[in-house]
Amino acid sequence: MKAKIKSSLSIKVFLLIAGSLLFCSFLIYGSIMLFLPKSYVAVSSEQTNMEIDRLVETLSETKLENAENILERFCENNHATIIFQYNGEKHQYGNPSNLSSNSSEMMSFAQEIKFADTVETYVINIVVPISSNHELNNALLKLLPFLLIIIFVVSFLGAWFCSRLIAKPIIEISQVSKRMAKLDMTWKCTITRSDEIGILADSLNTMSTELSDTMNALETANEQLKLEMEHIEELNKQRQHFFATASHELKTPITIIKGQVEGMIMEIGRYKDTRKILPETLREIENMENLVKEILSISKLELGEIDNLSALPVTDIVKRVCEHLKPLADEKNITIYPRLTDDVQVIGNQSLFEKALHNIINNAIRHSPVETNVYVTLTDKELLVKNEGITIPQEDLNKIFTPFYRVEKSHNKLTGGSGLGLYLVKNILEKHGLLYTINNDENGVCFKITINSQNLNQN
Repeated sequence: MKAKIKSSLSIKVFLLIAGSLLFCSFLIYGSIMLFLPKSYVAVSSEQTNMEIDRLVETLSETKLENAENILERFCENNHATIIFQYNGEKHQYGNPSNLSSNSSEMMSFAQEIKFADTVETYVINIVVPISSNHELNNALLKLLPFLLIIIFVVSFLGAWFCSRLIAKPIIEISQVSKRMAKLDMTWKCTITRSDEIGILADSLNTMSTELSDTMNALETANEQLKLEMEHIEELNKQRQHFFATASHELKTPITIIKGQVEGMIMEIGRYKDTRKILPETLREIENMENLVKEILSISKLELGEIDNLSALPVTDIVKRVCEHLKPLADEKNITIYPRLTDDVQVIGNQSLFEKALHNIINNAIRHSPVETNVYVTLTDKELLVKNEGITIPQEDLNKIFTPFYRVEKSHNKLTGGSGLGLYLVKNILEKHGLLYTINNDENGVCFKITINSQNLNQN
């Protein structure tokens, strides 16, 4: 029980207020029992003196023979007894039984009076009964049971009401604070008061809203940070894979070149004819040089933003790339059909954008069968590069932009390339803010670049 009282604010407030009211009630009642009898005697004495003074003044204006009625009326009004002597006779007025009553205390007054028709001064004795202290105390004690019931009822009702008024909102605020401590913001303090407790409730609601918004913002930021960390981790894995594969790709031509040079130095077998072997060695060196250039281009792109931005004439760039790749297409009897809209522009770096288009169209030609067609279609909304006679396996479509990934598994440099071309295209287009897709389209593969005014506005 003690622990329950200690941990409950409402019980504490109830007991404190009830105890205070009971203490004040008993203190007031005790003071009344202590001081009321004495005060009553003093007031009664003062009142009686005033009545006697008025009686003396009235008798001084009254003849002796007419005084009897006045004296009787005084005794009746004040429950008094008057003893009066004149001409050797004793006259008594009032109820003589008051003199023998044991339940009252007597106040006796001796007063000199004169009548209107006499010169002689007379003395009258006035006896007035008053209630004793004992009788007043007994009367108050008889009322005590009823007063106790009233005191307890009023005290407990008042204490209950006050405890509800004070403790209930504080308990509600306490419960709210516990939920806040657990970062639970799915609540609202419903206290609608204009006093300090109401202000505290409004402050809690405001703090809850702001804290909830801050927590939501932090959660969003954490999710974004988590995604960015996952992206960074994925980029690190890709970078590690990139350099591991690059090392492997560079190792192969270096090994070939080293073997050819050693064979020529030692004049072993076919390597004696250096004039025949040196062109092969040169081709390997060129392959290695192209690979290094692509790696350097990718590294430069990944290190920062592109520069030297300007409005690029896409139509002219596509025409120039198609002309440049026409000899490669002629080797395989492939016809390039450009369908171009004039005055199409994007904002970007010309050399990088031209490099991306070169790689896309070059791939379309390299991977197309002989005597087929390649279609290059440019509008003000998109650029489409489509070849015929070949499709990409569905499982390879999601991996085709991975560095050093090749659909052609033989790793033949004449057909498969280095595996960096589309990865470089991906980086260039993303740096330019251009959307791109590659999909199988009927009997061919279609590479699509979306061109819109958003690219011009963003840059």
